[in-house]
Amino acid sequence: MNSGICEGIYPLHRSKTIHLVRHAQGVHNVLGEKDHSAYMSDELFDAHLTPLGWEQVRSPLYVIFF
Repeated sequence: MNSGICEGIYPLHRSKTIHLVRHAQGVHNVLGEKDHSAYMSDELFDAHLTPLGWEQVRSPLYVIFF
C-alpha cells in the first residue's frame, strides 16, 4: 500500500527519532572554567543559567530543526 508519503530508505514504523539537546551556559560552567573542582560542588548541582545562557535559550539559532 502506497500512502504517498516519502519514507526514504526505511519505513517510518521502523525508524526512530533522535533529539539532540545542548544545555545553555550555567553558573557551573563559568565557575568550572576558573576552578575545575567547582563542578563537584553540591551548591552547583542544579545551577542557574547565566545572562549569556538566557540569551542562548532565546536565540533562534539555538534551536535547530531537521
